[in-house]
Amino acid sequence: MIADLRKISNGAGSARAVYQHGHFCIRAFHRLITHPIYSCFLIFIIYLQIMDVILYFKIRSRKQLDLNISTINHTNLNFYDQKLSQISNDIHIFSSLPIKKIMVGQATQFVRSPLAECIESKLHFTYYLPMISANSVSFFHCFLSLISIKFLSSESLHRRQIGVVIFQFRTFLDCLDGVVFRAHSKNQRYKSYYGDLGYYVDAISDILGGTCLIIGCLLYFLKQRPFRLKTRQMNQSLSAHSSPASDFGLEETELMILNLKDESKLSLTNDINNSIFETKEKIIISLSLFALRYSLSAMFWDRYVRQYEDLLDSYKNKSQQQALQLNFLHSPLTILIFYLWRYLSALNFQDCLLVAIFADGTWKFIQKTSMIGWITLLVTAFVTELHVDQIRSVFSII
Repeated sequence: MIADLRKISNGAGSARAVYQHGHFCIRAFHRLITHPIYSCFLIFIIYLQIMDVILYFKIRSRKQLDLNISTINHTNLNFYDQKLSQISNDIHIFSSLPIKKIMVGQATQFVRSPLAECIESKLHFTYYLPMISANSVSFFHCFLSLISIKFLSSESLHRRQIGVVIFQFRTFLDCLDGVVFRAHSKNQRYKSYYGDLGYYVDAISDILGGTCLIIGCLLYFLKQRPFRLKTRQMNQSLSAHSSPASDFGLEETELMILNLKDESKLSLTNDINNSIFETKEKIIISLSLFALRYSLSAMFWDRYVRQYEDLLDSYKNKSQQQALQLNFLHSPLTILIFYLWRYLSALNFQDCLLVAIFADGTWKFIQKTSMIGWITLLVTAFVTELHVDQIRSVFSII
């Protein structure tokens, strides 16, 4: 029995190589034309970058925050007017710009938060549903996180894409619970309320969400292990078990399996399975390292948001200290550090991973970003620590 797998001439092989391995711009343009979802994604990325440029100039022109006007006097207002006045009817993406809003990820600042604020200001969510608290919203998106595991671990790409949509809705609810909290507490200030019950509930729900995302990826990889070697390396493995007759021909490449016996077939199958699929140990180690980097980014981000809030967004009774706050805030180095944490935040890691899952490139994303991700995270944390110490030492002298 002779099974001729493929016979490729030099001309056809070179043409295929041009398309597959070269001319990235041509292949990218072809995908944008044939898949409208890629075009929408590209437009969305361009929108985020334009908004980031606008944000830079807004930060440079930001004034001192009025920390005294954090609550609204509701003494002379009726119940309906109180609910409507908790959040302005206009959604201002760049209004006030506290430290937390500056350091949060792009998708959250420019998409999720404005949409959550719009639900409150236009649809009056807390007025019509006063029984729904911020913690109730947090508990519900914890439930969605658990549901998403079933979809994210599926072998079907369409079911995994549904899991991505569910998880993105869960992330939106994570923004909505902050809006509901500020509406119920009659406090418009966008900041982290460390020590409150809601802060710990939100932190636990975020930890659960990230854990469910990693578990979903792990279960999927254990069901359908990713490839390790390229097709050319697999062909070399096949050629090693084929007949010497496959070496004939200088002008064309032939891959033939000639009268393989049962043992030879079994040996070939084992060699291929062992060579082109990642081992379970490597899958677990790679995902564990990614989960560790994901957790460290969340811890570092929360730590530095708290420290920058205490240093640059806290009340100072001396005019000289207030001027220093603005000088440090407008500094290009400070803005650069803020932008780095916008990209290195856990939410941004999460969004990138969800995009990779949606595009069926999860393993490639985890492998390609492993080294550069660790280096960028640790270097940024080190520079930020030095910068915070420098600001603190300057304020201690005055």
